[in-house]
Amino acid sequence: MTNFPDTVEEKIINAAIECLEKYGVQGTTIRKIADFAGMNSAAINYYFRSKEVLVQRALERTLVNAFDWEDIAALPGNTPQEYCAAIFINLVEGGINYPGLTRAHFYDLLSSGNYNTLVVKRMNDFVIHLCSELKERGVKMELLQLETSCMQITSSVFMMILSPKLFQSSFGLDMANSAQRENFIVSLVNQLLH
Repeated sequence: MTNFPDTVEEKIINAAIECLEKYGVQGTTIRKIADFAGMNSAAINYYFRSKEVLVQRALERTLVNAFDWEDIAALPGNTPQEYCAAIFINLVEGGINYPGLTRAHFYDLLSSGNYNTLVVKRMNDFVIHLCSELKERGVKMELLQLETSCMQITSSVFMMILSPKLFQSSFGLDMANSAQRENFIVSLVNQLLH
């Protein structure tokens, strides 16, 4: 994660991120954030005015970290497929490590069908950027087919991030298992990026 200056505002945002991970959007309160930050609720209200504003800032921060193209560009991969697989393996690992934040990002979309959320915009931007990166790395697919393949990979992987044990009971697939996760993603990418 990107390091930010240790200001009061940053301390509050980091506390909100910890609360979102531990308690989710519904369970996160100003009082809990204040406890994590080691300050009183009045200070949080002074800096952010409302829980909603603070939660939005915290989620913006974590999305910037999750989809940081400088970090993504440094991922390994000799072929476009290897690079694409490395990106999604990295994203799943982040989602597995921070399941509460992942659910928080998708909360409005899944609970109320609100597509006007930051995660929707960031995911669409991610797919556009991914297509561009893969073209630059030599993928020869037509743009429409490449976009479709990238959307399919992204939607499949994010479903697995949100529900890592979805297919465990019937098929033995546990995305929390690094070897199974890698095999699933490499197979998916190789099938859709030819």
